[in-house]
Amino acid sequence: MWDFTGKTAVVTGGGRGIGRATAIAFARHGARVAVLDVDADSAAETVSMLGEHPAGGRAWRCDVSQEGEVRHTIAQIVATFGAIDVLFNNAGINLRLPLAEWTEADWTKVIAVNFIGALLVARAAGAHMVERRRGSIVNMSALGGGLIGLGRGTAVYCGTKGAVAAMTRDLAAEWAPYGVRVNCVAPGWIETGMNAPLLQHPTAPRQVIERVPLGRWGSVEDVAGPVLFLASDAANYITGHLLPIDGGAAAIIKISL
Repeated sequence: MWDFTGKTAVVTGGGRGIGRATAIAFARHGARVAVLDVDADSAAETVSMLGEHPAGGRAWRCDVSQEGEVRHTIAQIVATFGAIDVLFNNAGINLRLPLAEWTEADWTKVIAVNFIGALLVARAAGAHMVERRRGSIVNMSALGGGLIGLGRGTAVYCGTKGAVAAMTRDLAAEWAPYGVRVNCVAPGWIETGMNAPLLQHPTAPRQVIERVPLGRWGSVEDVAGPVLFLASDAANYITGHLLPIDGGAAAIIKISL
């Protein structure tokens, strides 16, 4: 049920962090992996890490906020691999500023990548899946994307991730009759480059550990596993679901006695 042999998985934002770890995990389970990233060198580096796995993969430079690039890249992937079976819609960016300090250019860029970009890639890959009457999409939300408030200067980012969660539910309903499943993951505090400001803060890492019931930060591999589960045949009867990957933070109140 976890075997992706003969299947093609597309990973956006695959040049680093969670995207890279998930691309490697897909390859380890037999998938051909199309690694997309706005940084072509990072995408190529990820593909080089797939070399030990027979199916391997290929890198594409793609700015997900640009409709023309998305349509062209998805068409190239289909032409190269014959089909797209799985999409991990992961690409995203963030800024941590008090809302009063955000400029129009700031929020336009974050919205363009995190929400419009996710929508464009889902639409392009989803149209192909609908035509084939099968496929699985896993979108990337976040713990602050409609689950809890974090209050750390990320209102715009959290707004985009809440939009992705809502988009997931609606696309799941729209595409279910065609055999296409659409789910979403919502990571909490994960050790990634995006969270570097928190990891380097003098007190934030300890505060996170104190508040997360499992008592640690998550790793990128902690996210990759649930993504593969939702994309796999093991989750064939799951669609429209938002899965927190947060060490229990959104569901458990931790009280130290």
